[in-house]
Amino acid sequence: MYHGDRYVNSTVRGASFAERPLGPVAQHQWQKSVTGGIRLAIRDILDAVGRRWYVLVVGLLVTAGAGWFVVDSNPPEYTARGLVLLLPSVGVESSDGANPLLELGGLELTARVLVATYSSTSFEQELAELSPDATAVVSIDESTRGPVIVVEVTDVGQQRALDTLGYVLGTVSTRLLGLQNEVGVAENAMVRSMVLAMDTEAEPDLQSLIRVLVLVLGGGIAVTVALTLVIDVLAGRRKQGRGGRKHSKIALQMGPGSNGLPEIDGVEPRDLPDSTGVPRSTVRLSSREQASLTVTSRRATPRPRPAARGESLQ
Repeated sequence: MYHGDRYVNSTVRGASFAERPLGPVAQHQWQKSVTGGIRLAIRDILDAVGRRWYVLVVGLLVTAGAGWFVVDSNPPEYTARGLVLLLPSVGVESSDGANPLLELGGLELTARVLVATYSSTSFEQELAELSPDATAVVSIDESTRGPVIVVEVTDVGQQRALDTLGYVLGTVSTRLLGLQNEVGVAENAMVRSMVLAMDTEAEPDLQSLIRVLVLVLGGGIAVTVALTLVIDVLAGRRKQGRGGRKHSKIALQMGPGSNGLPEIDGVEPRDLPDSTGVPRSTVRLSSREQASLTVTSRRATPRPRPAARGESLQ
């Protein structure tokens, strides 16, 4: 028994199995047969596509139109990024003239609290009113060990993405001030913020568009090829059906008593010979002709040879 790439020989009871791997010649023949079958299938598909090329052309045109519609209805999105740094209060800076960049310790917790305010639904509604297609992600920059907030905005159109980024960066200082006013922080003890970096050109994000376009184009081509093969098979069956009906129509036109024989002027179908060469009509013979035919048939019939001595009759 052949199993995978091995011949499995089992006993009658099935208690033990002995596996013998295929030899190089048998394995080569098996691979050759599989390759030949694949080539034959590909050739049949190409022949069907060649016969129904017009179906393929129409399908490709429809697929191209669908791809153009996807590109036109889904413009590419652009992404812009900005960084905001939290700074200590003015009182810490003016007390001893210290560098504020050296006093960033402890502000990371404040930055995380500020980032948490952007997870509310009120911010989502505010952003939707500004730009319905915009999305913004506000998070902590994990690559640095400081109070650095990352703002990443995605919107349709390069200028719209930059405008949305500027708006979200402006809300960082506003929310930070409102958060400190709610807890009653003195003005000289309030934490400040500054824009550390901001993109001046938005980068296009084509990944989502490419995924949708590949799905539409690939599906359209696959459906076109499948429809071409189906139409080719149906057309072949219809052609065979027409041929069978044509033969049946010819037989009906000959009539039920003609036995499928064509009509010949001056000759009846019964006078035509059959497969043995003898005419189908009955021929009347005279008594002399009948006697001569009987003598001829007797002469043609072989007589049995008399058995020799010692031979047994069977």
